[in-house]
Amino acid sequence: MYFRLRHLVFPVDTACSLVLEAQGPVVVREEDGYTLRVSSFSGLRRYLPAREGRAVDEAALAFFTEDHALRVEGNALRLDLTFPQEDRWLLTLLRGGEKLEQHEVYSLEADLFALNPYKGDNHMHSFLSDGKDTPEYMAAACCRRGYDYCVLTDHWDRRPSVRGKERIDALGVDFAVLPGEEIHAPGNGVHIINMGGEKGVNDWYRDDPEGYEAAVQEKMKTITEPLSPEDKYAAASSLAIFDKIHECNGVAVHCHPCWILEGTLHESEDLSAYLFDHRTFDVYELIAGGAFEEGTQMQIAYYQEREKMPILGSSDAHQQFGGRMEPGNFTVVFAPELTVEAIRESVRAGLCVAGFENKFWGDYRLVKYAYFLKANYFPEHDQRCVTFGARMLRYVSAGSDPASKYADDCRAAESPSAPFLALRWTK
Repeated sequence: MYFRLRHLVFPVDTACSLVLEAQGPVVVREEDGYTLRVSSFSGLRRYLPAREGRAVDEAALAFFTEDHALRVEGNALRLDLTFPQEDRWLLTLLRGGEKLEQHEVYSLEADLFALNPYKGDNHMHSFLSDGKDTPEYMAAACCRRGYDYCVLTDHWDRRPSVRGKERIDALGVDFAVLPGEEIHAPGNGVHIINMGGEKGVNDWYRDDPEGYEAAVQEKMKTITEPLSPEDKYAAASSLAIFDKIHECNGVAVHCHPCWILEGTLHESEDLSAYLFDHRTFDVYELIAGGAFEEGTQMQIAYYQEREKMPILGSSDAHQQFGGRMEPGNFTVVFAPELTVEAIRESVRAGLCVAGFENKFWGDYRLVKYAYFLKANYFPEHDQRCVTFGARMLRYVSAGSDPASKYADDCRAAESPSAPFLALRWTK
């Protein structure tokens, strides 16, 4: 490419400027006659705005059917314009009427324009339950894989996630570790994650078994539909656990209901249907454990038949390298900042898509934007993560000393996600 875009993301209905900066030895001259064609990815909209009762400005749309001369400013090219709709836009740069190269930008409504994309994994285990690596190693390796955050979710215990979070937080770097746990309550085979909760829910049923049982029995009284005794108890227990997660300010995640264990579904279809019909959990773990394709495809089909709800993609990794359950599935969360609170609230609000390799699932609007980011933002982001994550791995492998040279190396590395702020248009 001879030119690089100064900004990738623009607001809708706002006067903006596209700036293409010359790279390397390229010298920009007025007499070269640079022009730009700006084409809508989705087609210029008339029917959709009218259906929503909004006026269509034909003059504004006409701008995007013509080529426009670019103004030379120093060694850059500029075009002033106003994007009329949220969309992906193809920019075709011409020199003397001949096509030179193409770029892409995205225009967003105000709500999504204010948010940043963060990639992460929401379900993993360390050697402090049935995994193989330390919690902090799992977190650091997530960064090297291209992620901005992770949720540590050891079985039966929130404390390992607190350990991992403290050791990564001690660096003061741009990577978020959310505390978490996978909950396995007595008499209940449903797998549930407490994501970002401020207290442990596994501790509740262990430390206060009478209180736990009383809460389950209260939920049992509300279940009037026909269920087997085992499913009825598991449903009541799950509802009580969802409530307890919310009391701890956590996100209640219903995990992999179509996991096939010893030849059968580990969660009966009756039980799954009841929990979805009476949904009090926040998020459905759509894809988890990339090695289990049959169950994953069943979960996707199940989701497509249900009312829209927030979803996550997670690895359910038990080690970071070499295992069949190493990371693969991920989530892109759109949040105002990279903090536990912001990630937690955006996931609750459904401002996220589940991803695996070249596939995304979720709200159409977010999936469409995620594919643009995959092509135009995440490749460079992921490369920064490789460098940043490698330094984090050295830090945790050497004992996680925040005063060490390894910690200083981490602090000196470029933040993987911070450059996005400069790619968002500002005056």
